[in-house]
Amino acid sequence: MYRTSIIALAGVITLTGCQTMQRGSSETVKIFATPSTAKITTSLGHTCKSPCELKIKRRHKFSVTASHPNYQTQTVEVGLKRNKKSVRRTIGSAVVPGGSVLVATDLITKANFDHTPNPVRIKLKRRPGS
Repeated sequence: MYRTSIIALAGVITLTGCQTMQRGSSETVKIFATPSTAKITTSLGHTCKSPCELKIKRRHKFSVTASHPNYQTQTVEVGLKRNKKSVRRTIGSAVVPGGSVLVATDLITKANFDHTPNPVRIKLKRRPGS
């Protein structure tokens, strides 16, 4: 009986466990811009050439700016959206012994959130007269 209870508890923790461990505290955000060699900068200090992928902490909202000679610079705001499936798992963690620690960790890291939009798509417009 004791062994069955331990196995059942392990199963519950595995299925509902800390989303920070299951999903990670960072997420890869893909960025595509037209023209494809546009310079990309973020409000978090990242730079790259389009297309690119950046690993961003889930708790950060940020902006992506694309620029290219003879094109108008454009900025897109990237926000956070709750992942409903992940939220349900976190709620399940709350009923597990010691689950309050798991829930607190998820709240701090925002492991229940995804960046949106992801991927980020920016289409630059030509400057007038160019």
